[in-house]
Amino acid sequence: MISAFLNPIFPVFAIMLAGIVFSRGGLFDGAAAQAINRFVFYVAVPALLFLLLSGADLGTMDYRLLGFYFFSEVLLYTGGAAIARIVFSCGPGEALLLGMASCFVNHVFFVLPIATILYGEQATTSITAIIAIDTTILFGGTIMGLEIASHRSESIWRVVRSFVRNPVLVSIALGLMVNISGLTLHEGIVTFTSFAGAAAAPAALFSLGIILARSRFLSLDYRAAMVTGLKIIIHPLVAWFFFTGFFEFDPLLRNPALLVAAGPCGAMPFVLAMQYKIRAESIGMAIIYSTVASLLTLSIIA
Repeated sequence: MISAFLNPIFPVFAIMLAGIVFSRGGLFDGAAAQAINRFVFYVAVPALLFLLLSGADLGTMDYRLLGFYFFSEVLLYTGGAAIARIVFSCGPGEALLLGMASCFVNHVFFVLPIATILYGEQATTSITAIIAIDTTILFGGTIMGLEIASHRSESIWRVVRSFVRNPVLVSIALGLMVNISGLTLHEGIVTFTSFAGAAAAPAALFSLGIILARSRFLSLDYRAAMVTGLKIIIHPLVAWFFFTGFFEFDPLLRNPALLVAAGPCGAMPFVLAMQYKIRAESIGMAIIYSTVASLLTLSIIA
């Protein structure tokens, strides 16, 4: 438990703390956070998603397990969005992103290193498949919903054009096309996407720290607490029920998937909130709450 906290849990969390410290010191402000987030949205995230989806080996994945995991995400997403909208009276965009935060985990830069240490390289099979389904359906679908909401008064063709111009959606489509077609990427493309994609998580977390530096840490954010409870407690319980109640799954596929379910909220809902100018404080606090709480849940499941 202590070794997992020292590496990789705390180093990842420390990037966000650095953003808070430098923002409190006056070196970075909200405008800087917006600029960093634009780089993440337009360059780093598209590169990362293209690299992951174009090279994902999904042939060895148990699709029953993947289907159960996705169904658990749908339940958490719907429940989180409904509670945010009905109980907390959030706007449609914020409710959508709080729902996404309730099930979208920091799998690439948080759970994957831990799972690899615990279960070896075979752990990447189920986690890569979950990343593929999350980025294509969950992440891509949320962006489509936000695009539709932000272009509600415009014609359907303008909405479609906004999809085509969205770098994240384009990178998802291109990555899947390369994967399905079996094309071999030039090494220069791999180098670029690897180099740019590696900046996605640290840049997003640093930007999050800048924004959170202006928040009141001592006051409990009830929206964030709700999302954290759904993500850290309810999601792994629902996933465990699905994984153990219907079929006998290979532990080398099931256990890493359970780790993902118990992982903290990912930074992508925050990135989208910043990009679409939606209230981001509760989403950011949910990332902090869930990251701290996941130390316990990940240790229990591991």
